[in-house]
Amino acid sequence: MKPKTVSRTLVLSILLLPAIAMADYSGNTGTFEERLALDGPVLLDVDTGSGSIEVSSGPGSEAVIRAEVRVRKRLFWGMSADAEEILSQVLENPPIVLDGERLRVGYFEDRGLARRVSISYEIVVPADTEVVADTGSGSITIRDIAAPVDADTGSGSITLENIEGSVRADTGSGSIHADGIGGAFHADTGSGSVYLMQTAPGDVSVDTGSGSSELLGVVGALHADSGSGRIIVQGRQEGRWRLDTGSGSVRIDLPDDAEFDLDAKSNSGGITIDHPVTMRGKISKKHVRGAVRGGGHLLQIDTGSGSIRVE
Repeated sequence: MKPKTVSRTLVLSILLLPAIAMADYSGNTGTFEERLALDGPVLLDVDTGSGSIEVSSGPGSEAVIRAEVRVRKRLFWGMSADAEEILSQVLENPPIVLDGERLRVGYFEDRGLARRVSISYEIVVPADTEVVADTGSGSITIRDIAAPVDADTGSGSITLENIEGSVRADTGSGSIHADGIGGAFHADTGSGSVYLMQTAPGDVSVDTGSGSSELLGVVGALHADSGSGRIIVQGRQEGRWRLDTGSGSVRIDLPDDAEFDLDAKSNSGGITIDHPVTMRGKISKKHVRGAVRGGGHLLQIDTGSGSIRVE
């Protein structure tokens, strides 16, 4: 394999402002920009303890990394301690390493230093770059990538647009908005809604602790689970579909000629099936089982409190 050719241009700026008593940050902020020429596809692995991450694609074979750095001060009245020294250290030696086919951004060997620094990144990479993005607290936005994407934030929203590869998105607290996803999709949020527009086949898995899910264009197997929130699905079954919500309605839109086995249960709420169902077992208002047009993949729906409608 040919070695990577690295061409770097580093632009630094430092802005020092008066210290603010008892604030989280000292007012020591700065920016840097670094450009790296790449010989081929890489994995972008970007991590920040506190700060936002934005990744998009650009022309050519260059990675452009722009960052805003803020340094947390020690909590002394009117004192910034060594914040200026830390800022200078980060700006002079940005946490960027290109190692073979892996571009690592935001990793500090000194954990104490990492706890003092908050960095927000804007990164432009070739479209065929695989992306792994992780922030402890902050939003993540990734656009126009033709490779797999993995996005994880402890607290913050995730926005994904025009991703041709498979996607995994995880947030402890925040919404997930995914538009133009061309492959398998997995999303997990402790508190927040999930929106998906899928443009190519792939299995889908969505879990929301508290929040609604709207999943459109699904072609593949599906598992959607919500502790509290409604579930809306539109698509075509290419595998088992299982939908569960503790409290919320479920609405599913399938093709007029759909063939599937149905098992729908609602402890408190009506069940409406706008397809011809050959019933199986005991007839009940709370539990409907049967075959639609001879049967096929299983469509299993369970809601503790809420209505069910299959259109």
